[in-house]
Amino acid sequence: MQHSYRLFNCRVNNTSTKAGFEFIIANKRCNPPFKNDKWYQPKKCSAIEYNSCVYQPTGWSRPYRFVVMRIPKENTAKPGKPQQCELFVADRYKYRIFCTSLKRKAHKVILEYDKRADVENLVGEAKREGLDAIPSARFKNNYAFFQIVMLGFNIWRYLKIMAHSVHDEKAESQDQILVK
Repeated sequence: MQHSYRLFNCRVNNTSTKAGFEFIIANKRCNPPFKNDKWYQPKKCSAIEYNSCVYQPTGWSRPYRFVVMRIPKENTAKPGKPQQCELFVADRYKYRIFCTSLKRKAHKVILEYDKRADVENLVGEAKREGLDAIPSARFKNNYAFFQIVMLGFNIWRYLKIMAHSVHDEKAESQDQILVK
């Protein structure tokens, strides 16, 4: 199973690279060696850290760039109870690792992946907003209805994305002001 997974990812990466496509692929099987001194936090108020490296997994034809997000695990110990400490640093974190062809900073690559990977939630959202109900038995009426609903839904999503990006820009400029 693991061997076929590696070969599949290798084929996908090679084919994407040859075709000139950019890609971000979630990685669950290999553990690239990330350097300890390369971890960084884009937002100083967040405990989440990012890193990247170039690594060639066993069986792959060439090395690829891997990016990682390291999230501290929650302390689940109850107050006043004995607690088992983690022996290794890696055990204190949850890791999300991706293989990518993008040259951007690791946190921006993962943010882009998260935006694209949210499709299932968007489909569910669209169903809740009215796309699940068919109002008529006539095709042309349904076609017009769905066009109007999709237009409204797309405008709503676009405004939501614009508001989010404006919020991120303001937060980033605040971080730059605080650093200076």
